[in-house]
Amino acid sequence: MLVTCAAWSRSVARIPASTVTRGTPLRSRCQQPVRMPPRTRSARRDAPSTRTKASIADVSTPEVEVASRVVRVGPRKVPAEFINIPADPSIETPKYDLIIVPGNPGVPSFYTHYAKTLHTLLGGDVDIEIFGYKGHTTDRHADTTGDWFTLRDQHDHLREYLRMRKPRSTNGTVLVGHSIGAELCLAAMDKLGTDAVRGVVGLMPFVLVNAQSTLQKFLSALVHIKPLVYLVASIVGFLGALPGFFKRLAFTPITGSMSSTPADLTRRWLRPDSIRNMAFMGRTEFDALTALDMSRWKRHKDRTSLLYCLDDHWAPLRQMEDFGRMTELRGMETVLESAPGVDHAFVLHDKSAELIARRTKELLETRHAVER
Repeated sequence: MLVTCAAWSRSVARIPASTVTRGTPLRSRCQQPVRMPPRTRSARRDAPSTRTKASIADVSTPEVEVASRVVRVGPRKVPAEFINIPADPSIETPKYDLIIVPGNPGVPSFYTHYAKTLHTLLGGDVDIEIFGYKGHTTDRHADTTGDWFTLRDQHDHLREYLRMRKPRSTNGTVLVGHSIGAELCLAAMDKLGTDAVRGVVGLMPFVLVNAQSTLQKFLSALVHIKPLVYLVASIVGFLGALPGFFKRLAFTPITGSMSSTPADLTRRWLRPDSIRNMAFMGRTEFDALTALDMSRWKRHKDRTSLLYCLDDHWAPLRQMEDFGRMTELRGMETVLESAPGVDHAFVLHDKSAELIARRTKELLETRHAVER
């Protein structure tokens, strides 16, 4: 869904987790766009606030070097995609390495425009890698096993990748996770330690099943019925086999509101194996995310930043408010992006991707800054 630049000029509300007031509806508090500094142990309650603008008129489509590769992982050599955007060649050592972990489906190519914009906003001073889930690929590979992989499989896949990679920066690695990718990032930081992962930015984090969401209850029921998943996958396979024009027409209800590049990627990605992999991994997400591990959140509250948007059942505003009421999580930064048109699937709309890239830059600079 494309939105005019005028719509993007609305401000965001930056709300420290420790300053949410009990009993006041969050929507009403966000009518006046206010940015407040993240609360730290030394921060004063009466810290002054300043206004910011959410305009992205000055963000142009960046022309940066992008390298894509398919890596075979594990003993069965399952394909996984990775996209790398290196730091500017004139920079000897990047400020830090930044790894973007997608939501489900974990296909890096959907995040290219977002990553390129973020790279440009950061002045080309970081190495950016977009991590790909095991078995989740833009195109089908001839030797794709047809297996599907659980949330635990992807946890192990990310940790193994972080253990094996050789970072260019001496200042460590920051993870940016979207949706279930935020859960993967937080778990990786907890398991590997802050020497390996210096911080996490979670974008619309799916870290807990929303028991009040009727849609999530329906989706959970659907992905637990294996024959139904295979039926949907077969229908998608039939539509995907149609000639070009008819294929585009058949998938228009899905891709019609997307920007052109994400729409093209979606038509390439929509295959039976993709649907099975996405659905069955989703099943294990619903089974696993039934409670928060509060000890983990408390350990890493000062290294965690979370961004929410309006009307998102995967990362509901109620969750943001709940975090704000927890005194043990004081210091964890939370941000609400209230610009119209921004939703959970922000990478499918170029304007949304650009705005969220700007918000990510702000979070990186306030919580995960590295001085030269």
